[in-house]
Amino acid sequence: MRKPAAVATVVLSLALVASASAETANTHASCQALVSSSFAGQAGARAAELQSAFEEAVERGVTPGAILSEFSRSHGGSIEGCFQ
Repeated sequence: MRKPAAVATVVLSLALVASASAETANTHASCQALVSSSFAGQAGARAAELQSAFEEAVERGVTPGAILSEFSRSHGGSIEGCFQ
């Protein structure tokens, strides 16, 4: 399953400064949940992720919901696993 490249870029750049809550997140959580928890305490980070998803949707010619749904159904076990 192809992962949204724009979201991957944002998440990987933020992974370097991810909060402790992401490290203790449930490994059974969806990739979307893991990424969202990594944004805790980072003002505007979630909005930037959504903007990237919208841009990816335009590039792929699909709805933003299709991008978010695909990512939400993915279970990588960790942020890094979500983008392998």
